[in-house]
Amino acid sequence: MFFKENWFLLGRMTSFNWIPRSIRGIGDFFLFLKETFRALKNLWVRRGLFLKYCEFIGVSSLAIILFSAVFMGAVLGYQLYVGFHVFGAEALLGASVGVALFRDLAPVFAAIMVTGRAGAAMAAELATMRITEQIDALEVMAIDPYAYLVSPRVSAGFLMMPLLSVVFAVIASLSSAFIACGVMGLSYATFWDQFAKYVDSMDLIHCTTKGAVFGFLIASIGCYYGFRAKGGASAVGHATRATVVATCLAILLSDYIVTSLLPFGFDYLILE
Repeated sequence: MFFKENWFLLGRMTSFNWIPRSIRGIGDFFLFLKETFRALKNLWVRRGLFLKYCEFIGVSSLAIILFSAVFMGAVLGYQLYVGFHVFGAEALLGASVGVALFRDLAPVFAAIMVTGRAGAAMAAELATMRITEQIDALEVMAIDPYAYLVSPRVSAGFLMMPLLSVVFAVIASLSSAFIACGVMGLSYATFWDQFAKYVDSMDLIHCTTKGAVFGFLIASIGCYYGFRAKGGASAVGHATRATVVATCLAILLSDYIVTSLLPFGFDYLILE
């Protein structure tokens, strides 16, 4: 009997019921995005809310972005200097730091920081409104909840994340230069000469484009899980947890997709 019960439980755990649930969930998410895009036409009417969420997602996240960027740049400068010093290639540190940060690390790490702060908060807020029937009350009063609650948040995330990504890259670059040059002994002139030589406008395009994509994902996924919350108080925790996990996975997946689609900034090096 013991083995029979455990075999049954193992069969339940390894069943493929999650596949149709995942497909339904993806379809429901795209229907949610359809309603969100439809509500964007009324964004100007809700411009006050849009500016409010720009402040919430962007300005209020500056502290955690600056704090994490300082330590990210410091670690990057130290580790790369130690690695390059083995081969006598310390002069390449400035270029490596700049390209790595602007092209990939800054938008990804900034997005993860904002996910933990703003994405989870949006999911918890909307989930609370859903289980307390405040969203239903908006519908009864003939107020479009997508135009009032969702589209301003998604638009604000789309606009503010590129700016936060650039700020992260700049602060991390300064921190990396301080550690590599002020602590480890590399010349400031060498660092910034190589930085300016290899960090070009294409890297800035990568940074801002990825930031915009990540900002859209953070806000839309957070609003989706909050908007679709069901049950009692535990639904708030479930929506928050699901938002953080799903958004982080979406950021990593979209990072690869966007990287493969954007033009590569060093094509001239391949041709040489």
